[in-house]
Formats: sequence, structure tokens, C-alpha cells
Amino acid sequence: MSRTSAVLFDLGGVLLPFDRQRRVAAIVSQLGVDADDVRELFDGPLPHRMDLGQADEGDFAAAFAEMAGRPITPATARALLLSVFEPPNEELWGIAAQLRRAVIVGGFSDNPAWVTSVFPDGAVLDPMIFSSEIGAVKPSDAAFAAAEARLGLGGDAVLFIDDGPENVAAARRRDWDAIRFTDNASLIAELAARGLP
Repeated sequence: MSRTSAVLFDLGGVLLPFDRQRRVAAIVSQLGVDADDVRELFDGPLPHRMDLGQADEGDFAAAFAEMAGRPITPATARALLLSVFEPPNEELWGIAAQLRRAVIVGGFSDNPAWVTSVFPDGAVLDPMIFSSEIGAVKPSDAAFAAAEARLGLGGDAVLFIDDGPENVAAARRRDWDAIRFTDNASLIAELAARGLP
């Protein structure tokens, strides 16, 4: 039987599949800029600053405007940033909803809070812990400590699902149960082995 009181899902690469090249293509198409310049921007410090809550879509709008040589609104910048996401993993969102009948089901993500705009209609993750709100990113110990504080639980009561091996390892160092997400079928089997729906 599971000792799990809360399940935390990562967003990008788990509940929300993504493709960085898709975002590059959208930016190139909409702004008429060079793909290498876009990749250089995303390899620079601005994305990390946004993950930490030190930058926002306004900062990206300014960077895009400089690149394109014309004004870019924050709303346009946000839409371009969100273009990285593919359609949500509906089956996995359904599993998250089933789990809510037995345990707390939240999210733990290195993204800004406005990523919730691409959640499926009616989807709920509560609490939703964003790196931009806690000022720390995974796999830092500070991020996991902040998540525990938000949950009001010790690590031994938390199951974490993430596609990043370094994040899974960091969770386990804090005594969290953690599953590295690779595909839905494997996750369903891992959950069943823990007595979870």
C-alpha cells in the first residue's frame, strides 16, 4: 500500500508535451528573424531568469523587438513562448483527475504561472508550485524544500513525476518517492505498483 499523501506532476514533458523546435519555427515565422538568433536567445540567461521570476513576457517582448527591429507586445511574446507546447497529454490529465480522489494532486514546474492557460478545460492541479513564484528551480534543494512547505508534508509523503533524471534524483535525495516519466503505460504500471489508480 502506498504511503503517498500527495502526487506532484511536472508540466513540460509530462502533462504538457513540448518541442523547442516548434517554438523556434513559430518565432521565425511570426517575427521574420533568423532561427540561430532565436536559439541563441533561449540558450542565454533570459529563460532562466524567467523561471526564477526575475523576468517576464515583457522582457521577452523587448528581446524579440530588438531581434525583429519592430515593437512586439507582451501578449505576442507570451503566445510565442507558449508555442513550445504541443496538445496536452489528455490520458495523463485523466489519471491525475483519478488520483485526486485518493490524494492531493498538484504540479511542480519550472515555468511562469501563465502556463496554466494551456491546461485542458477543467483541469485542476492544487497546489500548483511554479519556480517563478518560489524563486528556485529544480533540481535545487531550495525548490524541493519550498514544495514541501507549500504541501505542508515531509518528503516521505510525496510522489513526484518528472521527465528529467536530475530532478528525479534530487527528489529522491529529499526522501521523496519519484518516477521518471517516459510514457503513459510505464507510469500507469509504476502507479499500480504503489497501489494508486
